[in-house]
Amino acid sequence: MQVRDQLFRLVRLQGLVQETRAARSLVEDSPARIEEIENHYRERNAEYVAIRQRCDALEADRQTRSAELATLEESQKKYMADLMNVQNQREYAAMLKEIDAVKAQIGEHEVAILTDMEEIETAKADLAKFEEHIQAEREQVARERAEVEAAVERARKSIARLETERARIESELPKSLVSAVRRLEQGRQGQFLSKADEGVCQSCFVRVRPQGFQEVKLASKIHYCSNCKRLLYHEPSLTRMAAEAAGPGEESDATNPSSVQAADGGAV
Repeated sequence: MQVRDQLFRLVRLQGLVQETRAARSLVEDSPARIEEIENHYRERNAEYVAIRQRCDALEADRQTRSAELATLEESQKKYMADLMNVQNQREYAAMLKEIDAVKAQIGEHEVAILTDMEEIETAKADLAKFEEHIQAEREQVARERAEVEAAVERARKSIARLETERARIESELPKSLVSAVRRLEQGRQGQFLSKADEGVCQSCFVRVRPQGFQEVKLASKIHYCSNCKRLLYHEPSLTRMAAEAAGPGEESDATNPSSVQAADGGAV
């Protein structure tokens, strides 16, 4: 395979790497994005949540006091029954004291229960005002979450397709070149390829030796930048060669000029 054809494939491979990284980033960021959506929902509805929690707390207190009230009323009945069986004045006075204490607790619970019920009624009225707003917010959260999940599903399918195409391209390249690409990709945040323009690497802006730059322009030899170690290519030359190879009115996948133009991200 000619160097020119290897470079065509490397340009396409660089595009695949960038697309794959973007898709993987979307998938990896999706849990945080969903959490952000839900946090915004909670923030927008903090007042509703506070009222809902207050209403729940009041209801729990009412139920607890109602249960305690029933127990106190049973105790009062028992003390009243026992009062009839006292043997002396001292026992009678002690029993009356117990009955008065229970009555006081019953009164306290009755007042508290009534207060709880009034506050619960007010809280429920406030919640009803929020209901339409809350429903709209919930629907918005559901829509936004569904959009994220759909995007993740598309990204996963895209990753599978891109990896299949990458494997095909790599199988057509020399193994040593594929190994170099993999190594550079890992060490350079995915950007293993760099444009060489006017004798300068456009990723790190270090000058390329004149002879080397001529060979890059002619696509006669694979060159690496002496500084950032990325593979170099000359976009105008490859675009012209791709058009010539495709012929008038044609565009082959391996020599697509648009792929040549889109591959380099200019990363440092």
